[in-house]
Amino acid sequence: MKKMISLCIVFLQLAVNMAGCAAAPAGDTSPGAFTIIMQIGNPVMSVNGEKKEIDLKRGTVPIVTQDRTLLPVRAVVEEIGGVTAWDEETQTVLIGYGNDIVTLAIGSRTAYLNDKAETLDTAPVIINHRTMLPIRFIAEGFGFTVRWEEETQTITITGAEEK
Repeated sequence: MKKMISLCIVFLQLAVNMAGCAAAPAGDTSPGAFTIIMQIGNPVMSVNGEKKEIDLKRGTVPIVTQDRTLLPVRAVVEEIGGVTAWDEETQTVLIGYGNDIVTLAIGSRTAYLNDKAETLDTAPVIINHRTMLPIRFIAEGFGFTVRWEEETQTITITGAEEK
């Protein structure tokens, strides 16, 4: 099992070092600048003003559980230029961006950012065969800004530069 996780980490590091970041919106000269906007219950997100399905042809939507926003993060991670890997045997997700790796396990409130243990407010879950993860922990762990608008149930993730 440790060998599998080690191989996934090596894969993530290689893939992340080769991956680019999402294109900047017109008029923005910062490399890799982006804004992603999602709304609870809405299967479509806005990436630099362009509408995209969060979970292509599955209709998966961001949800709120125990006052925390969970969503299938693969689409978001790929939009920022990161990569994800899933270990079915251990029910573990590895997410890489730049030199950082986040590791989360289904049902566990302990997550790891570069091997440093952190306690989550809510554990990742699987809903309708989709892995739902806490977006704030992941995005802020990678150095992005996350804003929550209660009135509109909207999550905005912004980043300025490629890592």
